[in-house]
Parts: sequence; C-alpha cells; structure tokens
Amino acid sequence: MIQVIIKKEKNVIREISLNGHSGYEVSGKDIVCASVSSILITSVNAIIRYQKDAIRVEQQDTDTIHVTVTVLKHDSVIDLLLDNLVALLTELTSDYPKNIKINRK
Repeated sequence: MIQVIIKKEKNVIREISLNGHSGYEVSGKDIVCASVSSILITSVNAIIRYQKDAIRVEQQDTDTIHVTVTVLKHDSVIDLLLDNLVALLTELTSDYPKNIKINRK
C-alpha cells in the first residue's frame, strides 16, 4: 500500500510524503503506482517551473515510492497546485482504497 502523509500547519500544506508500493500489480506494471508517480511528477514540475525555490524534493532510489516534498514558500498559485495534487491523490484513493491511503496531520 502507498502511504501518503500530508502535514498542514495553519491550514496550508507544509509537507507531503509518499512511501511504498501499491501492490495492485508487480513493479513496472502497476497502474496505481504509475498514476501516483504521474500526479506527483506533474505537480512538482509545475511548482518548480512557477517558482524554482518554492519546494524541496527528497527521493530515495528504490523500487517503491519514497518521496518527500517540503514546501518552502507559499502563495496562491503554489497552494493551488498543492491542493490539486492532494485532490488528485484523494480521487485515486477513492478508486483504489486497498492500494493507497492518505493520512492528514
């Protein structure tokens, strides 16, 4: 299962961590992992294109997802992109509840 941890402070996202493998299919053929990766990469790239130093991304090189996105700056566009990332992951969770879980802190 992919575990997503969303840390908020004063109603804004401060950090998003994604860890694990969905287990929907074997690594390399897993549509849930592919979807999570696509959502994450697209969102991170959009934020970096908008404001390069707005986030810090830390990733471990493994067969499963191990990524932490730390938010360093906030404005309406960055927060909108982060909210969209969470909304897309939440929608995926409703379709695959056995494969991805979101925890909000």
